[in-house]
Amino acid sequence: MQDPSRPATGYPAPPFRHPNGAQPPPPATAYPYAAAPPPYPQPQYYNPNYPPQRSYASRSFFRAFFATMICLAVIFGVILIVTWLVLRPSLPNFTLHTVSLTNLSTTSQSLSATWHLSFLVRNGNKKMTITYNALRSFVFYRTVDVADSQLAPFKQDTKSETTLNATLVAAGTYLQPSLINGLNAERADKSVLFDVQVVASTSFRSGSWRFRTRVLKVLCRKVPVSVSSNSSSGELVGGDRECQVWT
Repeated sequence: MQDPSRPATGYPAPPFRHPNGAQPPPPATAYPYAAAPPPYPQPQYYNPNYPPQRSYASRSFFRAFFATMICLAVIFGVILIVTWLVLRPSLPNFTLHTVSLTNLSTTSQSLSATWHLSFLVRNGNKKMTITYNALRSFVFYRTVDVADSQLAPFKQDTKSETTLNATLVAAGTYLQPSLINGLNAERADKSVLFDVQVVASTSFRSGSWRFRTRVLKVLCRKVPVSVSSNSSSGELVGGDRECQVWT
């Protein structure tokens, strides 16, 4: 006899019904641990595009190097400015003391003469000496160089005065006829105007401090020399002439 509690063979089993009418639980997952986080950290992969630490160190080194150079340059500049203000170097004074003109003669296109010049050079600096090198003197007539001469170098101590002598010779120097006519006209008025210039390479020194070499220029404008048409010699008119000095 067939057991009444078992379904008949060949018929499907009846669906499961919860006593309270609720839905049955969902079917269990076959692998419940698959979604759980792994018990070990994810592996780190090498990125070839990531800059190496050496490049960052190089940039840091160059930044520090340039910053140091800028600081040193600023400090050195401040030291030079302070030293310049403390020493207060000033340019020397040049005074044309005497002028003697001899052997003056002219032709229709040339000039011959000899100038004997004497300068008083004063170094007014209290803490700095001045050295003069490569000195050269010039005589101009209406912007034309008619004679020049090389002078001996010399050195000046602080608060001192030196006499600088120069002799310049023009032997048949060419001049345009218009300039010759102008010079002869001035001789008729018994006074000829010349310009006198001195150029020198100078350096200032105070103890171990030596400033850069400068080209010193001295110009005495419109120096009157008394000479007449029937005379070949003359002297400076009006006493000493202060000269313009610049670098």
